[in-house]
Amino acid sequence: MHLKTIWVLSVIFSFLLFSCKEESEKKDDADILNDSDQSDLADEDVQDDPADTDEAADEDAVINPEFEEGPYGTGFGETAGDFTVTTEKGDWNFQENRKKDENYIFIIYRPSNSESTAIWKTDMIRMFERTPDNTHYFFAVDGVQDLLDEKISIIKETIDSAFEISGRTSIKEKIHIVTKPLKEADGWIKDWLAANKDFFLGIDRFQKIRKAGMFHSWESSSLDPVFEFVYKEAELYNYEEGLWNRLNGDPAGIKVIKGIDGLPFEGDGWTQYLYFTADIPEFEKTGNLYIDLTQVCDDPATCEWDRIQQLFLCKDTTDESCTVEIGRWITTYGRSGRWLTDITPLTPLFPKAGEYKFKFTVSGDQYVNYLNFVYKENDSETKAVEIIDLFKGTVPFNETYNDQWTETEIEIPDSAGKVMISSYITGHGNGSEVANCAEFCPFEAVFYVNGTPYEIDFNNAGTDRGCFDLVNEGVVPNQYGSWPFGRAGWCPGQDVKLINIDITESIVKGQKNIFTYSAFLDGEIYVPEVTDPSGYRAEIPLTSYVIY
Repeated sequence: MHLKTIWVLSVIFSFLLFSCKEESEKKDDADILNDSDQSDLADEDVQDDPADTDEAADEDAVINPEFEEGPYGTGFGETAGDFTVTTEKGDWNFQENRKKDENYIFIIYRPSNSESTAIWKTDMIRMFERTPDNTHYFFAVDGVQDLLDEKISIIKETIDSAFEISGRTSIKEKIHIVTKPLKEADGWIKDWLAANKDFFLGIDRFQKIRKAGMFHSWESSSLDPVFEFVYKEAELYNYEEGLWNRLNGDPAGIKVIKGIDGLPFEGDGWTQYLYFTADIPEFEKTGNLYIDLTQVCDDPATCEWDRIQQLFLCKDTTDESCTVEIGRWITTYGRSGRWLTDITPLTPLFPKAGEYKFKFTVSGDQYVNYLNFVYKENDSETKAVEIIDLFKGTVPFNETYNDQWTETEIEIPDSAGKVMISSYITGHGNGSEVANCAEFCPFEAVFYVNGTPYEIDFNNAGTDRGCFDLVNEGVVPNQYGSWPFGRAGWCPGQDVKLINIDITESIVKGQKNIFTYSAFLDGEIYVPEVTDPSGYRAEIPLTSYVIY
């Protein structure tokens, strides 16, 4: 699949948005700071004449503490400055109206853009039904006034019809129809319009200028863009703001451990990797341990597919094999993203303060990477103190799959409180078997503890919109591939979540406990009906630990 040049998002630990421009031009952090401290804008137009009334001064002054200070720009990822557009409700000024908790999206009819003309053949009903309440839409036309007048009536009719059918009124006041050519607008938007061919322009919760991905539904063979997918960009902006709030609500209790700071993968050919070290402190208090990963698609041609990506802990600073998996992600189809992955159960892997070595690896894709560990203290009454390898490996999912796993005995001491299994399990392989396993078939993974089964169902696999519905959990929307479809334990452009199972009630403390593992499809041993022996056959990468 050929990718368009896209701007892609990166955020390093300052938790401020970073992006690359349309020509893959990266910016220094200092250029894209989104300062959380706000100050009133100075009124430079107030005259010194004491005879001037307060009312006149107020008319000239524009004081909005929610409007970010510059420097401003017109490139993707830069801070949006002031502008004014003329709408059917009157002039709308960004500096006066901007709010931190709102998103601003321009949808522009551009006759020269085939995507733009195609999307107007679809309805807006679902877009309006599902758009977050904090989102403004501006519908504008790139052209002369005659073209604008012709399109305005169509735009109004389309919008009114969509609202009538959807019954949604909560965002109606946030719908704006621009009634003068956008190229005549006051401010930077006319410069952006001249420099870009896009028909989408976003301004996110950090007041940054944003570019979207591909609005294709992937549910039809035509792959035409649809209005419905536009609102997913607003969901992405809200998700990003949520990440910021999670890690900045109580900064006093946060420890940041630096890992990778803006490095591309190394290696030639299929395997890409990065070795790095991090100085892990002693975790004296209870808390949550996270991996904070941002990836920038610096060259879209090199990040085209959804690949398995893993972070391994090495046994010491001289180890090159590094086999202890602590993080797993699936890369995007041609966009970038940021994820905060909770690996709290794995903290016993760092029993003391010191330098630890890691290997970050992916096959076939290339990104610029920013990775930190974040420890956030809390008042939990429990703390993981020991971690033991259980089952791990990537094994073909077929009629012999369950024979590959050997019964394991693990002694749990009397002193143990809560006991759990933590695991990464994802299904891969498709298009080669009738059941489309293991990426798109809802198999069941089962751990047995002293004979008691603990089943994990992957019912999201094979659904039409299983990943489409998870943007608020970190799935990057509008990717340049079939991102909406649900998968077995993963989505393109998202971190894989640790599966944590409390097995305390099945444990006999002070003696050895028996652990086994199997996987099934519809409760039966899976016997594949092969349609393409040379294709990507079903397999299940598994990593699991017992933790107490």
